[in-house]
Amino acid sequence: MEPKGIDMGDYEEHYKDYDIEVAVEQVLTGVKAHFRVLRAGAVIADWQLVHIDRLWSTEHGAAEAGFEAARAWIDSGAAQSQ
Repeated sequence: MEPKGIDMGDYEEHYKDYDIEVAVEQVLTGVKAHFRVLRAGAVIADWQLVHIDRLWSTEHGAAEAGFEAARAWIDSGAAQSQ
C-alpha cells in the first residue's frame, strides 16, 4: 500500500494484473473506505463502498479493509467477467 497523489487518504497497490485504488474519508460517524479496480489504465470496477464491520481506529486500518475487499473482489473472478 502506497500513498497516491497529494491527498491524504488516497492509496494504491498493484495486485496480480490489476491496480487497486482506495480512498479513505473521515465522516461524522467514523471512517469509510471506497475502492476501485483498474487494469491497464481502464476502470474494471468503479468506486465501491467498503462496509467496515470491525472497529478501525486508524486511517491505515480502514485503507487495509478497502484493499482486502478489492483483493477479494478480484479473487472471486468478478474482474474476469468485466
